[in-house]
Amino acid sequence: MDAGVNNVIETPSQMSRIQRALGVRQEETRTVGLFFLHNFLLGIGTILVYVAANAILLENNPEASLPIAYIASAIAMIAVGKLYEYVEHHLLLSRLAGRVLIAVVAMTAVIGVLVIVGHSVTAAVAIMVGYRLIYLLTNLEFWGVSAVVFDTRQSKRLFSVISSGDMPAKAMGAILAVLVHAHTDILRLLVVAFVAFGAALYTLRLTIQSHEVHAPHRPARVVKRARPRFVERLFGGSELVFMMCLSVATIATVATQIEYNFFVNVKHRFHAQEDVIRYVGIVLALTYGVAMIVKLLLSRHALDRFGVRRSLLVLPLTALVGLLALEALTAVQTDTTRLLIYFCGLYLVFEVARRSLFDPVFLVLFQPLSPQQRLHGHTLAKGMYEPLGIGLAGVLLYIIHALPALEFWMPVAWIALMITALVLLQRTYRHYVTELNDAIARRFLESDQIAIPTEALNRVADTLQSANPDEVVAAIGWLERHNPPQLGKQTPMLLNHPTAAVRRRTLDATATLDWPVPTQLLYHQALYDTEPTLRERASYLISRRADTEVSMLAPLLHHSDIAIRQGAIRGTLEIQPANADALGSLTALTKESAVSSLKAALSVVQALRLTAYVPFVRNCMTHTDTSLVKTALQTAGVLRDPDLTQRLIDRLSDGTYGRTAANSLKAMGADVLPLLTRTVEGTPDRLVATRIASICEGIRTNQSRQLLTKLANQPTLAVRATALRALSRFGRHPADDELFEHFVDQEINLAQRLLHGSYGEDAELTDTLDYELTLLLQRLFYALEQLHDRNVIDSVRIGVAHPSRERRANALERLDNLVPRPVYQTMQALIDDQPRAERIRLIDAALEPFHEQKAILPFIIEQGQTLFSDWTVSVALRRWTPGVSPASTILHYLDAIPLLQDSVVAAVQHLQTQQPRNYSELLKRFPDLSSRFMSHSTEAHSRIPEIELIMVLKGTSLFAQTPENVLSSIAPIMNEVSYAEGQTVFNKGDLGSSMFVIYAGEIGIYDSGKQLARFKRGDFFGELALLDAEARSATAEALTDVRLLRIDQEDFYDLMEERGEVLRSIVRTLCQRIRVLNQTVTRPVG
Repeated sequence: MDAGVNNVIETPSQMSRIQRALGVRQEETRTVGLFFLHNFLLGIGTILVYVAANAILLENNPEASLPIAYIASAIAMIAVGKLYEYVEHHLLLSRLAGRVLIAVVAMTAVIGVLVIVGHSVTAAVAIMVGYRLIYLLTNLEFWGVSAVVFDTRQSKRLFSVISSGDMPAKAMGAILAVLVHAHTDILRLLVVAFVAFGAALYTLRLTIQSHEVHAPHRPARVVKRARPRFVERLFGGSELVFMMCLSVATIATVATQIEYNFFVNVKHRFHAQEDVIRYVGIVLALTYGVAMIVKLLLSRHALDRFGVRRSLLVLPLTALVGLLALEALTAVQTDTTRLLIYFCGLYLVFEVARRSLFDPVFLVLFQPLSPQQRLHGHTLAKGMYEPLGIGLAGVLLYIIHALPALEFWMPVAWIALMITALVLLQRTYRHYVTELNDAIARRFLESDQIAIPTEALNRVADTLQSANPDEVVAAIGWLERHNPPQLGKQTPMLLNHPTAAVRRRTLDATATLDWPVPTQLLYHQALYDTEPTLRERASYLISRRADTEVSMLAPLLHHSDIAIRQGAIRGTLEIQPANADALGSLTALTKESAVSSLKAALSVVQALRLTAYVPFVRNCMTHTDTSLVKTALQTAGVLRDPDLTQRLIDRLSDGTYGRTAANSLKAMGADVLPLLTRTVEGTPDRLVATRIASICEGIRTNQSRQLLTKLANQPTLAVRATALRALSRFGRHPADDELFEHFVDQEINLAQRLLHGSYGEDAELTDTLDYELTLLLQRLFYALEQLHDRNVIDSVRIGVAHPSRERRANALERLDNLVPRPVYQTMQALIDDQPRAERIRLIDAALEPFHEQKAILPFIIEQGQTLFSDWTVSVALRRWTPGVSPASTILHYLDAIPLLQDSVVAAVQHLQTQQPRNYSELLKRFPDLSSRFMSHSTEAHSRIPEIELIMVLKGTSLFAQTPENVLSSIAPIMNEVSYAEGQTVFNKGDLGSSMFVIYAGEIGIYDSGKQLARFKRGDFFGELALLDAEARSATAEALTDVRLLRIDQEDFYDLMEERGEVLRSIVRTLCQRIRVLNQTVTRPVG
């Protein structure tokens, strides 16, 4: 890739342009084609039956017969809808859909018989009822199948496309209506409809073969808000379904009224049957033709532009404006021709808006529901409430026909219905957003939200007798929270349990609940328990009792066992702070030289906050023993002494003690914030600023938030990212909206630049920029939490990373309904798994066209760690040449971290080899460069280059899936150690707190003298110790002279707090090892 120019995006093929215009992705083409064809065939069959029904009905006094047909159709549709709902719960969806189409074919044949033998109004009404039933069944079948095949995001993009298949079919049917003049012609249309429905059945089978058409049963979502009982009983517990049903009934009422007025006015204007059918056919053909164009080309873009809420309101607003215009029109004397033109226009506009925009969007609203709720809700809306709307319209129209005096009030009723529809659709949208929140919310209850029956508590109490210690410990925890008296009765038995973990958990519960445990039992525990921590705990519990005799207490205060003595001092001083004997014993401990004695004294000082011992703590903070210094740092955090606090802040930059100091400062709470603010104002280094952000994360005050906001504006990326993540724990502060809006704008513009920069043939650069885009997406989510509901954004952030396609789609849909369009489209480009060129086009469409002349490599080198992680800067530096950027832009990296120093040296060495003339020019311009390189070479010779360390890590199975950007954070915490041949690295039973990667040589793993494994360069061992410091399960011995890279647990924990990918990689590898072990164990012998 030429670093000096921007990459040119390839011109897409004609097919790609068509797919993009329709919103269809390449992998969806066959599915969309099948659904389009299926709907096309259903549309042909349905419209031909529609033409046949209306052709006959308009011959027979339509003013009276149409309302009767509407009422009869509503009754029949409700009955069939209830039957469909019943069958839906007893058949697989794939079988149900096939049987529905078979029923439609049979019903078409019945209508054909009625056309042949029936010429009365009753027959005409029956034929119309037949059409409505066919329309209902085909609608339920088509949308039932599509609802389980497509997720929320796909449905929003594709429902308008697949549903447009019936538009050309209906336009063709309407044109055929112009040619219909007799019953024999109608019969021919029904024969064609019969064939079309049969072909639709065939396409359904093709769809079922290529997709799993199944609505899986899932447990109901946990919803904390109360819902009306009738919603639970009648609407599947979904308030969204309830509001949608009311909305669709209202819309159906008005749509039926508009259709009726159109047909009746046509009949009034054209008395001859041929003229009526010809005119109706032309208007229908025009309506469905326009609707097809709008659906295919405009509706998706309109939905993207206006969003779900405003798209829903287009239809009722159109009808409301149309009805108001009718009132204005009727106020002036007008003739039938003008009324006909008006109703034709209203019918056309209303139907185009309904078919092309409202119906696809309305069906999208079902998608956040579970598959079963989705199907039930759609069946309820289309099979029950839409027919109710049609029936209500029929009743109102029949009343007007029978009582003409009421006609004056009907426009008021229609306008009231439209206003009602607007209100209902607004509430529907709110419930839709709520369902999206529920769909992406966490799925588990907190422990305090779980009701525990009495019977279950009794069973838990019985578990205390279990032979499994883990079960007993769990039972103690349950009873401590839910039934303390029952646990108190079992305490003597539990304190004599053979397992230390059970005794420890029992003593902890005793301390928390302050039970009256027999003194002699505790005394025996304090003196004779095999575990030092339990002796200390028991000694503490007995010493803090006011009724403990002095003769029993004194031996404990001066016991030779440090654990017993520590517990007695603490317990005594807790209830008698001035007890001279206890104070004397504590003072004696502080003067001893043994580290164990000093740590015991520090523990007492820390637990009781004894400020008189500040000098002692200060002395311990300078001790040579690491564990003692860490204990002293922890103690300093609770004493709140100004001098100790400043010493803690000074230790934040320390690689060994920085994490301990940060935790101690965090425990001090808001009192430490003024000192931290002064430290930040003094421009601390990256590590200190990052740790200050972590401290503020645990202090939920306004001052802490202000300090984090200041850190979020720091020039270093790592500090900004940590501060943003910490701010996500705080609520929104409207006064900072402008700041975070500016931050979001900067990030989405950076995303556009990185996407363009990643479009090339340099795989390593592309991979590292993809990782930068992942980090950028995280920062965007954290910034959005400062602008919108924190819980919702957090659920979306988790949802887009979820393995479930449906949950990812629901998360994206919720985001679409929350943030501005440019922000959403940028995040969609970062999240969606699409070709890179398509993602670039998407983000360019959301933002201003990209015209930046500076290529990505000089941009990375210029911005450095201000915008990029260390590895990305390293990748750019290793590609540097004088043609990329001036030499002055890279030389300051010689004073940066070792990884970047090594990268600059590698680039210049490459220049020396490949472009010696340019290298000579470089030395002339910077004469001291040679000496600086020599100095770096001498320093680098004593260590392994960090780039090489990263490659070694990448070569291990443990970190093979971890990006180099993350591994570059692990390399600095790796310690190089060497062992001679035959030397033991660790023995079986040793406490393990580190993992090893072999850089050179070979290691043998032994158990009882038997070699279990042999590891060489690039292998690793002891990885379990990174997660849990337990005794080593085997012995590791050097088979040759070896150089090992050691990663200590505490350093690794620090890293995992910042890099979740590392923990996921460890867990993934351990799971693979367990899987292989299981296969080995279950493999049959012989």
